[in-house]
Amino acid sequence: MMPIGEQIAILMRGTLFADEVEGADAAARSVEVGAEGRSLREQMTLELRERLKEGCPLRVYLGVDPTSTNLHVGHFVPVQKLRQFQELGHQVVFLIGDYTATIGDPSDQAMERKRFTHEEALALGRSYAQQAFRLLDPDRTEIRYNGEWLAKLTFADIINLAALFPLKWIVSRRDFRDRMERGESLRLHETLYALMQGYDAYALACDVQVGGYDQHFNLLAGRWIQERQGQRPHVMLTLPLLMGTDGRKMSKSYGNAIQINDAPEEMYGKTMRIADEFIADFLDLATAMKPAEIDAAKARLATKGTNPMDVKKDLAAHLVAIYHGAEAAAKAAEHFRQVVQEKSAPDAIEEVHLPPGAAEGTPWVDILVALKLASSKSELRRLIQQGGFYIDQQPVRDPSAAWDGGEETLIRLGKRRYFRILR
Repeated sequence: MMPIGEQIAILMRGTLFADEVEGADAAARSVEVGAEGRSLREQMTLELRERLKEGCPLRVYLGVDPTSTNLHVGHFVPVQKLRQFQELGHQVVFLIGDYTATIGDPSDQAMERKRFTHEEALALGRSYAQQAFRLLDPDRTEIRYNGEWLAKLTFADIINLAALFPLKWIVSRRDFRDRMERGESLRLHETLYALMQGYDAYALACDVQVGGYDQHFNLLAGRWIQERQGQRPHVMLTLPLLMGTDGRKMSKSYGNAIQINDAPEEMYGKTMRIADEFIADFLDLATAMKPAEIDAAKARLATKGTNPMDVKKDLAAHLVAIYHGAEAAAKAAEHFRQVVQEKSAPDAIEEVHLPPGAAEGTPWVDILVALKLASSKSELRRLIQQGGFYIDQQPVRDPSAAWDGGEETLIRLGKRRYFRILR
């Protein structure tokens, strides 16, 4: 294996701990972790070093609750850390929270989360695993479901586990406290989430758990249960949240997410919209680059006279290559050069035939919705009014614009979606 010092440098890179975050949950910071006045970073680094000294592969896990099929690169920040452990020769476990998803993680939630049925969670979990395999080696990844053990717990078992947790610790959580102060719903089942995730760590007998820093409370629960059940408490490696293309937390609901399943050209283009101030964060958290490569990119970014767009292009190509391959990355880069920078049509344009019944004078909104190139007429009208509709590379702002009866028409929707409409 790689020398311990080098492993520590790789594995601690990009981490963020609860006591380093302004306004972090007081309960999360006060529980006995940082012994002898150590910070969480110091304590976790010390514990990780001690585990590595034993010379055996560590058992490292990441737990995810399947709640959507639309995953973005922000969701995959901890998966990148899991990949680093795997490349260093450690055993990684990708845990699907088929049971915890039926409650929903309350961490940093302003309201009660939607609950999923167990069947829904299982179906979504299969999608999560397949997407994770874009980064992880499936032959060296252990896939587990926490229903394997949580479904077997008796009511007496749950009472015994719950007895380990002071109620004051649970209800003093900032997210719970804020909701109660606002008079909003807080249901008893939500308080069990930390207990369930904590039991996962015990059931897996893990050495390390990876997660977002907002998961700190739940990771602490794992340490508590492990210790009180005679196991050595796991090392917590927590990571920051990745910002979206508009500088807010990456989220599909904000429309600022770079989705794992985005087409290569779309993924490349979205990455190019990242604010310059977040490039370094993406290099640290969202890439599979080696530390030396990341340091070189950051140094280049800080060099006077460097255009941040050049570094961003390399970042965009790297992200596309991770999820779609090197060939797709090269094509996406060329597409961006032609379509966005040079504002010319790409070489390869999808050809679409007019729908049956279309005639000269048929409004474009009717044609494009019929061809399913737009989800609705109202959405397309808004796009046209905002200047996002082009015919033969000329902007058209009239929502009532109609087909002129030509044999073929080049249209553009937004910045990058080109179609050749054939008669």
